Amino acid sequence: MSAWNSAVATTPIAVAVAHRDPLVQAGLRATLMSENDFAVSILPTDDPALRVQADVVVADYDTALEWFSSASVSSAPYGSSARVAKVMVVSHRDRETEIRTALDLGVRGYLLLGCAVEEMVMGVRALSRGQLHLDRSAALRVAESLGRQVLTTRENDVLEGIVEGKVNKTIGNELGITVGTVKAHVKAILAKLGARTRTEAAAIARRRGLTDLPN
Repeated sequence: MSAWNSAVATTPIAVAVAHRDPLVQAGLRATLMSENDFAVSILPTDDPALRVQADVVVADYDTALEWFSSASVSSAPYGSSARVAKVMVVSHRDRETEIRTALDLGVRGYLLLGCAVEEMVMGVRALSRGQLHLDRSAALRVAESLGRQVLTTRENDVLEGIVEGKVNKTIGNELGITVGTVKAHVKAILAKLGARTRTEAAAIARRRGLTDLPN
């Protein structure tokens, strides 16, 4: 093996941990440090730009989304040697809309708390190679959502009213549409969600995270 190949083969994967839960962060750090080819560091969760010398950042959900909501994380400054790390989320948030939102923003890995240690190690290695990695539970939620019909913006507005327990007249007044139009939207919502009643539609919406209202 040449000197160059030897150097490449022994170059560790730089992993930074940025999790707001101190216990989770300590566990992640300890687990990752047990891998001989990982170089692990702790990254402050308020770092706005991921301008760290790391290949992979393992973060909590809120920290990851705050990073990606900042325009500065989309690309490194011209001429900069800093690299934008691949981000893996480790979180209890398991609703399909939450997972899809994270992935749409740029998160490359998603693991639910309680997954196997081997899953996280596998995920870090996958991200370091430029691959996407979701644990089985997260992948199933995303896969299930792909086969469903997407609600329109107006249907989402009406669904919000249904979840809040509002009658058609109230929903119509708030949205500036007629009761007949509300009824048409409700019919479409029930069909798309596979629900028989408004109550069932509200329950499905809460379970799938289609509303910001608490469960």
